[in-house]
Parts: sequence; structure tokens; C-alpha cells
Amino acid sequence: MTRRRFPGVSFIAGALVLPFVAAPTLGQEPNPIAAQVKAELKDPAKPFTMLVRVQVKEGMQDKFEAAFAKAVKETRKEKGCLEYDLNRDTKDSTRYLVYERWKSLADLEAHLKTPHITALLGELKDLLAGPPEVRVMLPAAE
Repeated sequence: MTRRRFPGVSFIAGALVLPFVAAPTLGQEPNPIAAQVKAELKDPAKPFTMLVRVQVKEGMQDKFEAAFAKAVKETRKEKGCLEYDLNRDTKDSTRYLVYERWKSLADLEAHLKTPHITALLGELKDLLAGPPEVRVMLPAAE
């Protein structure tokens, strides 16, 4: 389990990842979040969880949640998505946690290229107070 930040990169996951996940620049492969997840997985074909902590700029909570709502609905329809939830901190309304569960790394990689995530990444770059913090987790029995 590694915690990484990606300064200077526009984020949301997927991974929001989630996702808040980084939108790769033209020609950049793989996505930085996908690369991090891949490095931390023993078996990329098995399910995993991503926890993505973000902080939004003060006063941007409503815009952030509205932008995310569109992506949540579409992401939950994706074939490899097991869970995808946005959660707000009870003590600090500018802090959020995105909880993502994916069947495989390939499913996350496909998710990061979807139109709804690409659009979300574009909206979020001006709403976040800093880079997200991504943690990759595996089932304890693995």
C-alpha cells in the first residue's frame, strides 16, 4: 500500500481516482494513476480498491458534487466497476473520499478513457485545492 501525490497534474479517479485520476497529456501512456495501481498489484487481473482523498477549494463543494454526480451515474454502469462512491467528510466539508472497487486493472484503464471521466477531469482541475492522495488496497485474504 503506497500513498502518492501527483503535483502539477489535473486529477479526479477514477481514479477518482478517483478514479480521481489524472488526465494523461496527449501521447502519454499509461495514465499516472493506472501506472501507480499497476505497480502496486501482484495480479492485475484480480479485484482491487482505490481510495482517493481530495480537498476542494472553499465554496466549490456544490460545483464539485454536481460534476461528480454525472460521472458516478455513468461509472456505475461500466462492466468492471464493482463500487464507485463519493463521500464527504463530516467535519470538513471541503474534504472528500472516493471509494472505487474494480474487477481488474484493465477495467480501471478503460474507465480512465471514458468520455464521462475525461469531462469530469476537465471540470475538476479548477475546483481542487491540491493534488489528490491515492491509496491502492487489496482484499485481506489475498
